[in-house]
Amino acid sequence: MLQNLVVHAMKVGPKKAQTFGVAGGKRRRHALILLVEQGHITPDYEVPCRIVPVKDAVLMSVAENDMREPEHPADACDAYRVLIEAGRSIVEIADIYGVSEATVQRRLKLARVSPKLVDLFREGEIKLEQMQALALSDSHTEQEAAWFESEPYNRDPQSIRRRFIRDEQTFTSNRIAKFVGVEAFEAAGGTVRRDLFSDMDAAWYRDHALMVRLATERLDAIAAQVQAEGWQWAKAQPECDVFARAQYQRVSPRRLEPAAEAAQELAAIDKRIAEIAALQESDDTDDETWERLADEEQTLSARQAEIEDGLYAFDPSDMARAGVIVTLGHDGEPDVLRGFVIREPAAPETATDGERSTGSGVAAPVIVPDVKPVKGPHSEKLTLRLNARRTAAVAAALANNPHVALAALIHRQMAGEYSHRGEVSAIDVSFHDQSTDLAKHAPELNSDLAYTAFVAQRQTWGAVIPGDSDALLSWLIEQTDEQLLQMLAQYVASTVDGVAKDETPHAINALIPALGLTLADTWQPTKAGYFDHVSKQRIVEIVSAVVSPAEGMKLAKLTKADAATEAERLMAGRGWLPEHFANPASLSVELWDRRQEADPTEAEGEDAEDRHSDADGAADHEGGADDDRPY
Repeated sequence: MLQNLVVHAMKVGPKKAQTFGVAGGKRRRHALILLVEQGHITPDYEVPCRIVPVKDAVLMSVAENDMREPEHPADACDAYRVLIEAGRSIVEIADIYGVSEATVQRRLKLARVSPKLVDLFREGEIKLEQMQALALSDSHTEQEAAWFESEPYNRDPQSIRRRFIRDEQTFTSNRIAKFVGVEAFEAAGGTVRRDLFSDMDAAWYRDHALMVRLATERLDAIAAQVQAEGWQWAKAQPECDVFARAQYQRVSPRRLEPAAEAAQELAAIDKRIAEIAALQESDDTDDETWERLADEEQTLSARQAEIEDGLYAFDPSDMARAGVIVTLGHDGEPDVLRGFVIREPAAPETATDGERSTGSGVAAPVIVPDVKPVKGPHSEKLTLRLNARRTAAVAAALANNPHVALAALIHRQMAGEYSHRGEVSAIDVSFHDQSTDLAKHAPELNSDLAYTAFVAQRQTWGAVIPGDSDALLSWLIEQTDEQLLQMLAQYVASTVDGVAKDETPHAINALIPALGLTLADTWQPTKAGYFDHVSKQRIVEIVSAVVSPAEGMKLAKLTKADAATEAERLMAGRGWLPEHFANPASLSVELWDRRQEADPTEAEGEDAEDRHSDADGAADHEGGADDDRPY
């Protein structure tokens, strides 16, 4: 024999001879037995053996099998289980086999699946991905039911997982669970179901009442700290949707004049951002410099927003009667909402500056939007350019749709009367011609057929109408309703104001579906209009997502200018839109001022707070292991 057997001492009874179990060399042992049967060797043939302790026998057996012949995953999982039972730790096993601790935990999880299912796994009737899904439950009864009681078409990994978690909530998309966290929930006695085979640490829970209690306790501590600022009250409310907020209204913080130092810093930031924009448009700016300037612009914009936010403060008298709600944002982070007033009958008082009278002798606080500016992936200059293009598209469509123009005009009047919020409409009815400024932000509009036709269409009336205002009124009265509506549409269209410095939800987006407008038909990402103004990384990400990862990798090897040129070619006709174009959100406001009674005297007794309130408008994931072995 060229290689010895690996053996370990077996337990024997009193007065019995010591025997040994073979841990390494099973086929060699069978070969020796065959040689004895054939008479080539005698039964007393001396076999070279290496005796090892029992705790090492399993380890050496697995190691030898792994090197000589790849074993079935079930064998590897079972071996890990035996090693754990023999006293080895997860860290030791991971170190011995050169795998991560997570891989050891995954294999141990598979080893604990029902033996009936493991046998089917060995026979190839169950795939590895299905075993991983079955391992989501620790109950053999549940595992077997999920397999044997399901039709073959319901045995895919996703269906198996859904069966186990159908009455549970996920940590991944639940804001309260994100805030509390898995460890804190378990420490409080909560039960967590983990998917060790998910690359997103997927986990689920059942006891939502416990989860809410834990979140509320943590938010209570934050609320106590915020109340110390001088608010009348502060409360923790993990879930605070539009219906919960409807019982409150909000007072407005006052904007303070910046101190001399802050004013100087803001002026310096504005100047530097303008310099950066000029440098980025220069043909002499290389890719590395462009990226560095983009990072600098982002930093400056963040600092600018920080200073601006610090200029708003609540009046102490408002704080003395208002409070704070500490809730959770979509990302699971605490969100402190200041300035809420509970809607209840208030003592009559005289409206002061910054307040508006309700008509019942009660001053209603000025309502402020509950929408924070959204900083998207684009610079301020590019955002203005994009929003100018959006405005031009809406205006051109509105000019040819008198019905929607009339509806928009009436909407502006009624919404303004009942909500006192200019943001609810994109129409400026005092007639400020917004169309003339659009090309300043988006120079390419000067050669855009739809935009130039829209501008020229209205200008043609100058050669038709009379020369004085009195004659103009008479002339207009003589026109047909159809002609008047057409003129109205053109002039309403010219008042559309959708140019903004950020990507915050905007009222103009409500007009887009009403007009049946598809922004992709009027705007396409070009080198001059888009790609020259974003980083090369952004270009690569867009092309990789829309065209293919391979094309994106090709662009990564080009210069910024060449990548922008090639991206324009690749993206042509694909209908891609920037995020705030592709998912437009409008700013909707509850019309709490709407009149309920025809007799105005009956409305005077109504609660003023009632009529001046402001309401604010999970999937499992499969993953692989963290090394080259997927189980």
